[in-house]
Amino acid sequence: MHSICKDIDYIERFDLTDSPFEDYEFFPMGIPGYDGYTKCFEQSMLNHAAEMLVISPFLDKNILKQMVSCSPGAKKTLITRHDSVTKEAIKLFNDGVYTPKEVLTDKVEKDVVVDLHEKVYFIRRYDGNSSYNHLYLGSTNATMNGFGRNVEFLLHLKFVPYKFSYEKCRSELINDSKECMFEQVISVPEEDGGKEDVTNELMLRQAISAILQAQVRFNDGSYTITIQCQTNRMPSEPVFLYPLGCDGKEQVLADGLIFKDIPLDSLTEFYTIRIRDLRRLIKIHTEGMPTDERDKAIFRSFINTKGKFINYLAFMLTDEVEQYILESQQLEKELANDKTSSLEQQISTSLYEDMVKMAYKDPDRIASIRQIVEKADETVIPDHFMEMYKTFENVLKQIKRL
Repeated sequence: MHSICKDIDYIERFDLTDSPFEDYEFFPMGIPGYDGYTKCFEQSMLNHAAEMLVISPFLDKNILKQMVSCSPGAKKTLITRHDSVTKEAIKLFNDGVYTPKEVLTDKVEKDVVVDLHEKVYFIRRYDGNSSYNHLYLGSTNATMNGFGRNVEFLLHLKFVPYKFSYEKCRSELINDSKECMFEQVISVPEEDGGKEDVTNELMLRQAISAILQAQVRFNDGSYTITIQCQTNRMPSEPVFLYPLGCDGKEQVLADGLIFKDIPLDSLTEFYTIRIRDLRRLIKIHTEGMPTDERDKAIFRSFINTKGKFINYLAFMLTDEVEQYILESQQLEKELANDKTSSLEQQISTSLYEDMVKMAYKDPDRIASIRQIVEKADETVIPDHFMEMYKTFENVLKQIKRL
């Protein structure tokens, strides 16, 4: 991550050579100074827009109406989730509304369940007497919250003239082939289930707004979490809560709710909240979280053998990920077979060589090993490793003095 941050400081433009695009633009939104609704949606996407293909799991009728009002005679296609389709959406999009097939047969003749997560906007826009095709990719749903309130991001790509088209984009996604993932929705059946879903959603939001904070306390070798709520804002129906990853500790949400015997490496600010079959993942402001100790415990729960410690260091020191994967798989097999001490000698030699190379290329990466050593349990650190590492630290100090 530090390396990526440094690279960003030197990047002025991304190279679009040999790509179908001639320009790009970034649209962050939902943070101070970045108005996604005005800058991205109104001024960019809808600016002289004509044909559109929209892929969005969640929809807002006001956003859809603004989209289709641009050049009303131009073709518009919508791809969304089954639960998001409405009669109004079917009427608005004149080139069809499509949803993922409930079961899709893949190339090896297996049935797989298909869901939709992508957010994609293909738009042809007029520019004077010409027109250009544009692609918007990212995390923003076609909703007012997506463009106006949530923290989201869209990448805008402008196609080279004549490189792509609405028809080509649509035919790649919607066609008569066996591999086609989508089917057209002609009508929406009359059901009352939607009313229940809306009611549950509203009660769940009410419960979330009633939660004030969580408090972590150490007690007899483990931790307890206490949830504080505003009782007068709780919904009439029972709502259930449990820390993420602790499914067996689910309890009814109430002021003073206590989760007992939580291991250090399971402490979290994230919770699953549920009403009937509707679930959401939420973050609760937490006081008393022993962040450093928890991070160390989580690290030790994963790096709990000498083999994993060596693997982790090898991953830190490699620039060739594929080679690392092959070597780590072989290392795990050899360690599992409990071979002689000659293997430890090979490991030490290999690590030494990798550390020498990295000390020359990126000394900071060698220095960061100290943080790993401090987190790890002493029993997983190979014999003589610290002696070798201290030699590297001394050399790096001398280099910095030069």
